[in-house]
Amino acid sequence: MRRVAGLAVLVLVSAPARAQVPAHADVDSAPVRFAIIGDYGLSGPNEQAVADLVHRLRPEFVATVGDNNYPSGSARTIEANIGRYYGKWIGSRRPFLAAGPRTNRFFPALGNHDWEAPGARPHLDYFDLPGNERYYDVRRGPVHLFIVDSDPREPDGVTADSIQALWLERALRGSDATWKLVLFHHAPFSSALHGSNLAMQWPFREWGASAVVAGHDHSYERLEVDGLPYFVNGLGGHSRYPFGPPVAGSLVRYNASYGAMWVEADDDACTFRFVTAEGIVVDTFVLASRGAVEAPQGLALVRRGTDWRYLDDGTDPGPFWADPGFDDGAWGTGPAQLGYGDGDEATVIGFGPDPNAKHVTSWFRREFFLSDPTAFSALELRVLRDDGAVVHLGGVEVFRTNMPAGPIDASTPASASVAGAEESALFGVTLPASLLASGRNVVAVEVHQSSPASSDLSFDLEMTAIAGTVLVPRGSTWRYLDDGAIPPGWSEPAFDDSAWSAGPAQLGYGEGDEATTVGFGPDPDRKRITTLFRHAFFVADASAARGLGLRILRDDGAVVRLNGREAYRSNLPMGPIGPDTRAGFAVAGADENVFLETRLSPGPLVDGWNFLAVEVHQSDPASSDLSFDLELVLR
Repeated sequence: MRRVAGLAVLVLVSAPARAQVPAHADVDSAPVRFAIIGDYGLSGPNEQAVADLVHRLRPEFVATVGDNNYPSGSARTIEANIGRYYGKWIGSRRPFLAAGPRTNRFFPALGNHDWEAPGARPHLDYFDLPGNERYYDVRRGPVHLFIVDSDPREPDGVTADSIQALWLERALRGSDATWKLVLFHHAPFSSALHGSNLAMQWPFREWGASAVVAGHDHSYERLEVDGLPYFVNGLGGHSRYPFGPPVAGSLVRYNASYGAMWVEADDDACTFRFVTAEGIVVDTFVLASRGAVEAPQGLALVRRGTDWRYLDDGTDPGPFWADPGFDDGAWGTGPAQLGYGDGDEATVIGFGPDPNAKHVTSWFRREFFLSDPTAFSALELRVLRDDGAVVHLGGVEVFRTNMPAGPIDASTPASASVAGAEESALFGVTLPASLLASGRNVVAVEVHQSSPASSDLSFDLEMTAIAGTVLVPRGSTWRYLDDGAIPPGWSEPAFDDSAWSAGPAQLGYGEGDEATTVGFGPDPDRKRITTLFRHAFFVADASAARGLGLRILRDDGAVVRLNGREAYRSNLPMGPIGPDTRAGFAVAGADENVFLETRLSPGPLVDGWNFLAVEVHQSDPASSDLSFDLELVLR
């Protein structure tokens, strides 16, 4: 019920919300800064910590992705769960009539806990929102928010052909905003407890959305599906959920602390960061207006979960088993994940009659077709292997992981046993697109156990052909400074790094897989916190760049600058950092080998020589290892 000048105005709950037509003054190029929180509304120290972060950030407005009022959306708890922490941004809170800002600056989405109250009535009575208040849109400068109700109790439906979806499609298509962000509760794609919500996998990209932000799972995750970024942002304060195996498209996952998303947008770029309550930037992602709502920059050649031919009888298929012409017609067939012993297999394969003397090696093959491989510049390969694997493409070995060097056969064990988080981790490499053939291609993988008594085996793989130009490939040679200092102007293009050491990546120490070992000082218990890296690359026509793709291996934290301008930050505090600034947390286990993938703005690029400058920070002076490598792709 909306009260205006003492009158009661009824808003029909079944009427679709109209797309708001903003005044011209609201649509300008001024930067917009706002926070997004999710699954937060449970009064206590966790919510307080996130609210304190949001207050420190000083956003122009706050949006939510639902579950604003635990446990049951009651009117008795709504002020204590929401207004107590975020009243600064909320217009007059009905029926409390608490004083808020003259203009409401708090835009919540409904969650399943908010709907536990009949008709979500306490929520609708409390807030003064546009449209029918269940789903609506808000325009601020270059940003257009579309708040959707994803709960099945929504009167106008939650299917892709519902009244609500029709409203969203029309509103997205009709908006001229640079950034069109869709927010709601139930995540279309998620690797955490609740998993992916099939009902909410609407054609957002086709309708014109720039990104989708959801919650429900109490975790942070960034995914990219068919070229569209999706975020799960559910660490607002209630609790934290564990992750299962990563779903297709998952790029970054975090659940170690509570936090919020911080978004800064202007006409050129929209930057998303996830920031913990302690002020650590976990993830950075940038949409550039040149490449907004563009076609996917990669072609999925082999998707995770697809069907594979497999041989699991322990016999050696011979030296030509990986060749495209090999006859695998008698092999078994089944979808990935393939393996045994973990309980999460889509296809259980055999290991022989004796569980204490299992077959050491299993073989897998899959074909795919490609009409024009010259359209692509690189291949991104990621494999889940327990324990070790060798990958062949077109009969040629292209990747080896957790396997010894030199010749191998069916009896060769993996280098080490895989356990814990590493059992579900994806290990990747970037390969030249010249490995692809026009027409039929075959990828063949042999998975080796570390011991015949191993309890489990796991295999899955994804391969994507990357369009664009690789500006900086993995394994490139970098200049580096390992004396712990940060010289003035070191990230600027004109800086003279000729006295620095140089060597190919991977650079670091302590793991044994480094191509170049950098120094850490005379005392292994008091290592230098910061190591600097620089690399030059050439761009003929910077104006043609629609975007940049970054993949970075950093242990522990890193800041990447492009021509002197910060482009990316991960696992380091917000604000200025110095040579003694520590990373927010230690990177350990399988994460030490993971390349984080994101997008950058091409804005800093210039015609001619460009310079990347990266500082890698340790979380502790006693840290045992440091790792760094990077790949930059021009889209």
